[in-house]
Amino acid sequence: MRALFRAFPALALLSAPLALPAQTAPPAPFGERVDVNIVNVEVYVTDKDGNPVDGLGRGDFEVREDGKPVPIANFQSVRGASPSPSVPARPAGDTAAGADRSAAPDPLHLVVYVQNTFLVPSHRNRVLQQLRDFLSQLPPEAEVMLATEDPDLRIRQPFTRDRAALARAVDAVEALGASGTSNLSARKQALDQILTIRDVNSSKWINEPCLSEIAQPAHAYANAARGDVLRALGAMTVLVNSLSGLPGRKALLLVSDGMPVTPGEEVFQVLGEICNPSGTSGNKDVEIGGNGPLSGVYDARQAALDAQQYSAANAFKDLAAHANAQRVTIYGLQASGLEGNASAGADWGVNERLQQLPSVQTVAISNLQGSMTSLASDTGGRAILNANDLRHDFDRMQEDFSTYYSLAYTPPHNGDGRDHRIEVRLKRSGLHARYRQSYRDKPPLERMVDRTLASLFYGVEDNPLEIEMKAGAMAPVDGQSWMVPVRLRIPLFKITMLPTDKTFEGKVRLLVATRGPSGKRPPLRQAEVPISIPKEKVLTALGQYYVYEVKLTLGPGEQHIAVAVRDEMTAATSYLAQTLRIGSLEEKK
Repeated sequence: MRALFRAFPALALLSAPLALPAQTAPPAPFGERVDVNIVNVEVYVTDKDGNPVDGLGRGDFEVREDGKPVPIANFQSVRGASPSPSVPARPAGDTAAGADRSAAPDPLHLVVYVQNTFLVPSHRNRVLQQLRDFLSQLPPEAEVMLATEDPDLRIRQPFTRDRAALARAVDAVEALGASGTSNLSARKQALDQILTIRDVNSSKWINEPCLSEIAQPAHAYANAARGDVLRALGAMTVLVNSLSGLPGRKALLLVSDGMPVTPGEEVFQVLGEICNPSGTSGNKDVEIGGNGPLSGVYDARQAALDAQQYSAANAFKDLAAHANAQRVTIYGLQASGLEGNASAGADWGVNERLQQLPSVQTVAISNLQGSMTSLASDTGGRAILNANDLRHDFDRMQEDFSTYYSLAYTPPHNGDGRDHRIEVRLKRSGLHARYRQSYRDKPPLERMVDRTLASLFYGVEDNPLEIEMKAGAMAPVDGQSWMVPVRLRIPLFKITMLPTDKTFEGKVRLLVATRGPSGKRPPLRQAEVPISIPKEKVLTALGQYYVYEVKLTLGPGEQHIAVAVRDEMTAATSYLAQTLRIGSLEEKK
């Protein structure tokens, strides 16, 4: 009955007989909607040896938002099967406000994301062999999804608790191609071109400086590599945003050899080395005056500055902010593991020897590991680096999933659309806390978009407005696409209507999203739909449906459709999902 009360208050203004019985509590004032805004923060506390710490209470924590303390509205201590004894529990009988309270863990949704664009196949497959055991040992209630980027985002196994189905999906991913070797080949080609330019031009100069054209291959490689990184981060952002509509805790295990924070930086480092053979501040025997380097000559001191033109550091920060906004913790696993520095072989050329220079290796390693570290640290996760045997690191992840502290507070704002900084302080010394560093206070439309993506990717439905969605007959548009009408039947008694002089007026907002076999999706479509009913017909209309038709042009194969419909007066929103087989009459729910 509660839903009916929400739909009828405006009608009470028209006719007294429609008023609620006297014994029934009156509904909330029309148009007023209480939306409690709570920020949840999972905190992983460890001792100096990295062991999880149990036995802390509310009083051991202080939470700040944007530097200002906020009261902890809710506190829970979730304990694993084997809590660490490193910090003693509070004395028996401690019933103060900060006392510990145990709770069952929130539902866990874990995404294993295999980034084939930045993986060497042998590295990936070594990790997948160990990953099977880890996934089989997760709690039975944990939902796991397997997705890949190659280069488009593809869901290989939707969220499931079926560990056998998950193992089969891992086996299938192991047979896929991976592009990490292509990236290495592109870098080698750039270095070969640099060395060729230097060799050709060295005969023109007595003291063998580098001409400015020598930097062109480095710029071309860095620009292309940066494009790959930004595309990969875009795919991850879509995936992370889509998780917002899922309940409970969400974690993403990124399996990659690493995305460079500054693409091409190691190639520019090589330029700095070969254009400064003397180890001085510029090219050997090339005079540099107050007006800059000699015209047409590449100054070795410029290499580091040139590399920073291609930095993607801000894009990584943005991705971490998106993950924090969706309450997603990122774990970065560098699949390349621990690789020893190879000794120079007798058959090595100049290219290979240059890449083994300590300065070049340091730049290359820190560039790849920096992305893993920043994503993990900013979201409260862990970076798994330089590890060939992953059992210990997987055990640490298991501890995170089963032993943590859940803090919640009410912010002094609601839906301001801004990112806010979170800081958790521990009042006991010698302990370390990991947690997400920020969150986004999403306005209603942004939350609606996120929930629509959850429906699109995972079929998550919620239908308080009792809307019916049905696809009509498909009509071919050309040899590549079909026109598919999708009809929405909206019960009018579920939509809140405001009276005017002659009509009752309401409004719904629609979002429509689609995703095809490639994993790509067009931008979300949005429409505002006004509904107007003459006063003399309102009682009859309330027993009828408002029908709205969306015409979609879709390609062949399996197409996923998600629709959100929101009553703009009350913000009550329905989310529906459907899967169609385009090119045939077969339809699947």
